[in-house]
Amino acid sequence: MRVPDSVLARSTDLTPRIGWWLMTILAVGVAGYALALQDARPNAGKVFGRVWIDYAHFALGGVALLVGPLAFRRDILRARPALHSGVGMVYMSAMFVSGIAGLAMACVADGGLIAQTGFGALAVLWLTTSGLGLVAIKRGDVLVHRRWMVRSYALCYAAVTLRLQLPFRPESIEFLDAYRVIAWSCWVPNLLFAELWLRVTTAAGALRARAA
Repeated sequence: MRVPDSVLARSTDLTPRIGWWLMTILAVGVAGYALALQDARPNAGKVFGRVWIDYAHFALGGVALLVGPLAFRRDILRARPALHSGVGMVYMSAMFVSGIAGLAMACVADGGLIAQTGFGALAVLWLTTSGLGLVAIKRGDVLVHRRWMVRSYALCYAAVTLRLQLPFRPESIEFLDAYRVIAWSCWVPNLLFAELWLRVTTAAGALRARAA
């Protein structure tokens, strides 16, 4: 289904080209890093004794992380809506399996209840925002769909922000203490930034639509 230009004009702006490339490069790097270290993870198989849960979360989460940036390209949405839909199907499928596996992993995350609650909330919100985005597009509401999917990918991007934060833990702070904080700081700022970005760019899109 081709999206009308009037809808594109009022919809959320995509990231500037430099920002898009930075977002994509970091996503590719983190996805490759996570996949490469699967066999080296000390806690592999910790989730109910099932190693495949770990693999499902990291591998399919990596897929969602990799394909997500394509959905932020307005030129693809405008010129190749079928490709955009295909990317969305891949993202949704990978998200669902990775999110469920992530919720299971949160139950046994290192760092105790604080970390487990943080990662659990991340998994629930990722599944919820994605599901609401799917419901919106099924109803034909492109604007609401895109807003929910921006939130969804902001939560997916926690995989990147988590790994960016880990190396900067002060030596005076124990790893588990830092990990309890990172279980929340890897995604809460992402979601807040997404909300701010949605407000600013939606207002700018509305001004352009009125001017047109």
